[in-house]
Formats: sequence, C-alpha cells, structure tokens
Amino acid sequence: MRALLLCSLVLAIGGCRADSGPDDYASQERLRLDAEPPPIDADIEPGERRFALGIFYEGPADESVTIDGVSAHFYIYEDTFAASTEEADRVEGAVSDRLVLRGGPWWGGGVHWDTPRDLSGWATMNLSLKTSAASQATLKIALNTPGDVQTVIDPADYGFAADGEWHDLVIPLADYAAAGADLTQVAAPLVFVGPAGAAGDSVLIDGVFLSSL
Repeated sequence: MRALLLCSLVLAIGGCRADSGPDDYASQERLRLDAEPPPIDADIEPGERRFALGIFYEGPADESVTIDGVSAHFYIYEDTFAASTEEADRVEGAVSDRLVLRGGPWWGGGVHWDTPRDLSGWATMNLSLKTSAASQATLKIALNTPGDVQTVIDPADYGFAADGEWHDLVIPLADYAAAGADLTQVAAPLVFVGPAGAAGDSVLIDGVFLSSL
C-alpha cells in the first residue's frame, strides 16, 4: 500500500569564514527543499468524471474514498507480497507502486470497503500495469460483491502482457456485470489474484481510477 511519506529536513550550518563581501543571491539557482518531482499529468477528456479508490492514483478526482483502515482498507492477503513506491518509473503523479512477491503458490490483495458502494453509474476501470516477470503473465483482476462473491477479469484481454512495458488498461465495468457482478453492491472494487511466482518477482501499478467515460 502506498505509504504517506512525511519528510522534514533541518540544515545546521556552523563555523566561521572570512568575510567575502555581500552574498550574490540573485545569481544562485533557486532551490526548494520541499519540492516534489513534477507530476505526469493524466489526460482528462472533456466532461469526464473520475472516482479515486484512495490508492494507486494521484490525479484529480470528482469523488474519492480515503483508505483509512477503518471503513476502507488495502489488504495484503496472508502477507503474500510487499508494497513499496517507485519514483523513477511511473505513469502519473510522483510515484507508482511496486508489489513484490514473497514467493509462494499464489499472491493477492486489494481495496475493500466495509460498506458496499453503488458503482453502476461509472463506465470504466482504468489502470496501468507493468511487469517483466514471466510468472505474472496470467495475473487476474477481480471485483467482489457482498458474501465474497468474486468476478474475475483477465487483464490480458485488455492489452496486458508481462513484457516489461507499461500497459494502460481500460476495462468496461459492464464486462464485470456481464460476468455476473452486481455493480450496485461493490465491496471490493480492485482485487489482484496473482499466480505463483519467485520471491522478488514484482508488478508495478499506477493510474487507477474509475471513469464516467
């Protein structure tokens, strides 16, 4: 899960130096110690509305749910993977998230809401995935409704491949409904169902949001 990073920097400068005259601040490059990497903007279509799940997305959203650990959660099932952030390789915002397998016959995790939500007014699930681990070519994505009824989608059907490249996936929510999901009662909007993989195999994820288009 993407952690909230709180950083502070204290500079202590001491000692004596010879008087070299007035400091020429105007000729110095401006340096902001609190500056973040410039975001990579996610293109928004005219009239588009977005729903943020509280993780894996840093762009603008008309609606959002905060992962607070109280009523909205990101669960790592049975400690099957670890999550960290990646600044150098991302699709939007300042970071992506790297899910690193611990090794085992399966791995999984996802966003869970204690109170199911009606997502029938949204059109698509958008997410970007990247992995060079051949073991993850058969990674699946699921949506859960109450009673742990799970509807599984194969991201390969939407362009995903384990080829070390970013793949921007647009999954119609109607495809979940066609497979039997009740979109008016969604308890877990994004669940990863991963196959066996060696410890250290990883998947990058970024740019996750629901869209009205």
